[in-house]
Amino acid sequence: MIDSRWYDGREQALVKHTFLDTYMPAQIPKVVSPASGADTFCYVDLFAGPWQSQSGDYSDTGFGIALHRMSQAKAKQAELGRSVRMVAHLVEKDPRNFTELTVAVKRFADVEVHCYQGTAEQHAAAIAAAIPSRAFRFVVIDPKGVPDVRHFQRLIEAERTEVLLNFMFQFANRFAGSQDRMPTLEGWLGGLQGGNEWRAEFAELRGTEREAAISERARQVLGRMGSYPYAPAITVDETDVDRPLYKLIYLTRHPAGLKVFRDAHRRALETQSEYRTAKKADLRRHTTGMDDMFAPLTKMEPGERSAREMAEGEAKARKMLLQRVTDNPAGIEWNSLWPAILDACVVTHAGLGDIARDLWSRGQVVVPEWQSKAIKRPKDEFRFNLSAEPQSTVR
Repeated sequence: MIDSRWYDGREQALVKHTFLDTYMPAQIPKVVSPASGADTFCYVDLFAGPWQSQSGDYSDTGFGIALHRMSQAKAKQAELGRSVRMVAHLVEKDPRNFTELTVAVKRFADVEVHCYQGTAEQHAAAIAAAIPSRAFRFVVIDPKGVPDVRHFQRLIEAERTEVLLNFMFQFANRFAGSQDRMPTLEGWLGGLQGGNEWRAEFAELRGTEREAAISERARQVLGRMGSYPYAPAITVDETDVDRPLYKLIYLTRHPAGLKVFRDAHRRALETQSEYRTAKKADLRRHTTGMDDMFAPLTKMEPGERSAREMAEGEAKARKMLLQRVTDNPAGIEWNSLWPAILDACVVTHAGLGDIARDLWSRGQVVVPEWQSKAIKRPKDEFRFNLSAEPQSTVR
């Protein structure tokens, strides 16, 4: 159980760890199920740390959360009569941190852990070669700086792989608006057609437009590295100002991965919104010397950036759903609708299903298979058509 008190002064790690702690117990059973063909779950952390751990048992570190959830998953699979290997490859450059890491991982006897001292670039290829072909890999690339991601391509491009990469947006944004050179970033971010024109285009943009353009380019480049059709991202903000610090870009080849991602994404954004709302309330209290009579009644202030992102994501999803139905006059099945919308919009699969139900209830879309209001959300085979005469009455 993650305790927010462990993260004072490093609140961004709380967002990231909330995602990991939600994603892993939901995804591991799916990727090692009998239907998946995988008999091993392999966790790779190329920048393992530990960094500023306060919990006493490393449950406020990325590797600690991962190994704990892997141990739980192995026990659960054993209860189901399945023997599944749990393997971790952890890289740490700093000698002191590496020594601490090798001691910390002994707490997790049910996971086969391999620790490597040195740089991620030194060990990435060897780790990729050591992972069995039938293993499912979850690769976490969470550096403090901006490495050349191409050094990790063998890990990224492998089959049965999902990736979570910390894209240091703050560095990329500064770089885009200056004449400075950053070869490790230029090298891989320039990996699309158009030469160096992209940098000039970014320099002319400002605010959210530049944020969207840089993020979209990073998503596209990383997706192409491993032929990933889906590359959604989590925005992690600075604590005291409404400004993005980094983007956690998630790569998956499967719609099922999108479902799990968006559920974990929403929980991470809720956590971010709650702690930023609390921080702002504390700042007002210290500034005025009195309790804030205008403080929000909920944990999340509606105007907070993450709260707005969730609300705007649902609005965008509604608009995109209607547009895709409009663009397919012969009709389009739900299983062809929802993956692209989840990739593009901050919305959960359940949330999008609720939006679809509302559109159907209002008569804005026609779904012949939706025969009863007892059906809460559409099934994959449901076919959506645009209504010729949209109605406002709710069924």
